Amino acid sequence: MGGIGKTTLASNIYSDERIKENFPMRVWVCVSKDFSETELLKEMIRSAGGNYRQAKTKAELVPYLSSVLSKRFIIVLDDIWEAKVWEDLLRYPLESATAGGRIVITTRDINVATNMRALVHHVDEMDTDDGWALVCKKVFRDDEKEEIFNLRDIGLKIVKKCDGLPLAIKTIAGVLKLKKRSIIEWNNVLRSDAWSMSQLQTELPGALFLSYEDLASDLKQCFLFCSLYPEDSRMHRDDLVRYWLAEGFVKSQGDVLLEDLAEDYYKELICRNLLRLDPYFVDESWCTMHDLLRSLALFLIGDENTFVGGENAYNTNRLIKLRRLSVSNMGERLDIPDAVKKQKCLRTLIVWDSAGTKIVEHDLGRLGQLRVLDLTGTGLESLPDSIGNLLHLRYLDLDGTNVKNLPESIGHLQNLQTLKLSGCKSLHTLPKAITRLCNLRCLGLDKTPLSHLPKGIGKLRNLVSLEGFVVGDDGGEQEQGCDLQELQSLSQLRVLRIDRLERSRAGASALASVCFLRKLVLCWLPPEAENNQPRCGEDAIQKVNKICNNLSPPSNLKDLRFHDFFGSGFPGWLMSSSLGASFPHLAFLQLDKCRSCRQLPPLGLLPQLKFLRISGADAISTIGPELLGRRGSGVTAFPRLEYLQLKHLRNWKEWSLGAVEEVGDEIRGASKLLPHLKFLHLENCPELIALPEGLGYATNLQQLQIMDAHNLREIKNLPSLTGTLHIERHLTLERGPSEIPTGHSPECLPDVSNNLDQQSEHLPQWLLELLGQHQNAPTAVQNLRKFVLTCGSALFKSFPKDTPNFIQWIPEVQFCVNFAVGMGRTCSWFDCIDGIVSLS
Repeated sequence: MGGIGKTTLASNIYSDERIKENFPMRVWVCVSKDFSETELLKEMIRSAGGNYRQAKTKAELVPYLSSVLSKRFIIVLDDIWEAKVWEDLLRYPLESATAGGRIVITTRDINVATNMRALVHHVDEMDTDDGWALVCKKVFRDDEKEEIFNLRDIGLKIVKKCDGLPLAIKTIAGVLKLKKRSIIEWNNVLRSDAWSMSQLQTELPGALFLSYEDLASDLKQCFLFCSLYPEDSRMHRDDLVRYWLAEGFVKSQGDVLLEDLAEDYYKELICRNLLRLDPYFVDESWCTMHDLLRSLALFLIGDENTFVGGENAYNTNRLIKLRRLSVSNMGERLDIPDAVKKQKCLRTLIVWDSAGTKIVEHDLGRLGQLRVLDLTGTGLESLPDSIGNLLHLRYLDLDGTNVKNLPESIGHLQNLQTLKLSGCKSLHTLPKAITRLCNLRCLGLDKTPLSHLPKGIGKLRNLVSLEGFVVGDDGGEQEQGCDLQELQSLSQLRVLRIDRLERSRAGASALASVCFLRKLVLCWLPPEAENNQPRCGEDAIQKVNKICNNLSPPSNLKDLRFHDFFGSGFPGWLMSSSLGASFPHLAFLQLDKCRSCRQLPPLGLLPQLKFLRISGADAISTIGPELLGRRGSGVTAFPRLEYLQLKHLRNWKEWSLGAVEEVGDEIRGASKLLPHLKFLHLENCPELIALPEGLGYATNLQQLQIMDAHNLREIKNLPSLTGTLHIERHLTLERGPSEIPTGHSPECLPDVSNNLDQQSEHLPQWLLELLGQHQNAPTAVQNLRKFVLTCGSALFKSFPKDTPNFIQWIPEVQFCVNFAVGMGRTCSWFDCIDGIVSLS
């Protein structure tokens, strides 16, 4: 049965820390009803970190899949409809893989599982009490106990009508959440005719239709549009917003920006559980749609929309009134049916996952009613002049195509709102006519090797998003490029990426009038990268410093990123002691490859900072209290920070969070540090000596990951972890986490994972001390529940016969041993003994 929680259960298994530790290679693929064999193989190879290069056929891809599965693996095959996906496609490459592993499948058909000889686990319906608890979690706040009591009886009746399906319960909770907390309002939901929608197919619960019926008319259109995406695919918020605007689903409301209204629609669909956020993205920018909800949308859309996947043929009966055509995996050539071209009713054409597909260019000019044309990643090499005849076109996406140039006729597209050209590797110039697109709201040029932008970009005053504003030109005889002054007239900008900032000649602030800016990405190309010079000249550095200081972004900024900044220090507006007041909304900050900056800004002053990444800062040798900023009494440093990444800091040696003072049971200073930090990731910091003293007192970490920290000799200031300590790659610790700060009594180190060098023959002393080889375990790890060790055969063979005796107090101990097998091939000890050895 769909919506009962099979995928959720599989996801919990897949994401479990024990699975991550025991299966170095994890692969998740969704097997739709109309899957393509080659695309499924490609996706599995990509998910396993492999590269299938030029392989295209099943015969070519199968050996790649076998070879890429070189470590113990777990593979989840989600939503299988036919057993032939195993027998005819996956059985041979998985059984002949380099390493062994486990396979988890989800399916609605018990016969599929039986035919695949799987061990079957049935997912039962949710009982009424659990369903009501789920509704309460989604609808009420913790302090609304009276409302929960008053509405319980009618709430239980509503839950019963959901037939124990978690998906139905969650979607109906999305309806109730937006209703008044009154028996009358909830009774209207209970008695709605939508529960008994007789036309619906049996696998589509009435609760889903009720959730749809409760939407406003514009929001219904937005929801139905999502069915044009392939099954189980991720959807990006910004793409949905642009699609909805181009289709005219979002109506203006006074002075409110259309994009803001569309984002509110996105948030409401999330709130109603009609779309679900992808938890891997902290900015909530990606979402998915449950296949049952997609089926509902396809059912409701009728003959106006059609989705064609793989090698399926067009249903000619559905082409007569076709408004939207979405196609996927179309092979070598996309042929638009004659019926579609003759009717001239098509408003949207989207092509998915068709990298090798050639487009018949002259067909495009015959689709005169098009509003949306998305050819992302296809083999398109040129646009015909007839593209200028598509006068109704509002959305044109050529991301990742092989387009070499754009025709001047593109200037005729006066209704065009979105033009996306990111990742067009063969596109080096844009036509002057692009400056005539007066209604353009989004121009995407990221990762496209443009030499310059034509002068006059500043005329596009309706631009809201400009990613890839290339400063200046290559220095030819004619000055063709734009300088930063062009930005001064673009007052509506919310998103801006500036490339080649080192070429700027502007003196005054170019962003003074861009007061609504939310996301700013600043990119430089250091002189050595362009001219093979060994170092940046002093004049170039001073010029970069000056230009960056003059930028002064507006205070509304939420997302700021630096890439390849080669100035001698960060700009004054970022180093200011009033940084928190200057950027009160900044939540995401990335400082990547700022190699010459010796001191970090006082980022602890930012009141809303949630995500911070510092990477490639070669000049940083010490991180001290200056990162926290000057704080008065009662002021918390990094009050909202949840994710901290410090990566590729090759000369970083010392890390301090300032003085920590214990006075009785009170800890001064430390309690004002990083109160919400969840994830700390340290990678490739080879000179780092120790973790900072205050870290152990001030954080509530779920995960601490340390990789390639070769000089880290001890972990003596361990935070009170509630998740995983992951130590990897040749770490030469001398002392492990032997003590926990006074005043803390956490569930000490729920999981500890350590990967040792394949050549090691003895356990390091700190690890022996940690495990309590001499009878008494250290106080810090008395509650240790699990120990996982990955090592080479030499170390395993050297273990004394009584090894279990000195670790018998640990409830769960797991060894993963790798043996070298000729030609560099490795196989896991797990392969030989079928699973994990647990010593308890």
